[in-house]
Amino acid sequence: MKNLKNILFFYSSFTTKSGRVEYGIYCLVNILLTLLALDLYRNINLSNEKILNIFYSCLIVLFTFVPMQAVTTRRLRELNANPTFIIFNFIPILNIAFIFFLLLVKKQNKQITQLIKQNSL
Repeated sequence: MKNLKNILFFYSSFTTKSGRVEYGIYCLVNILLTLLALDLYRNINLSNEKILNIFYSCLIVLFTFVPMQAVTTRRLRELNANPTFIIFNFIPILNIAFIFFLLLVKKQNKQITQLIKQNSL
């Protein structure tokens, strides 16, 4: 329930934190809407009313762009990583690996992080 509330109310917030479940839901919705936009784009016919599919596909891409970047930034904040790593979303092949990385990596406990810092000194 908490994840659903976060999805509905913080879809464009870059300041809070996001867990793996919330990020996974955003990724799934983004993939489904992108497939819909690609299908609309594939069915474009310039000689009739299907020319509006260009508008619909662009609208879908624009409406999914900001929430996906926002949830990626929140996920990076959850992992205590620098949010400027969001630039990996714009590199064509690397973005797929980056999405899988954010889906699979778990947040480290503060105790483990402190132990690592103490051992490195």
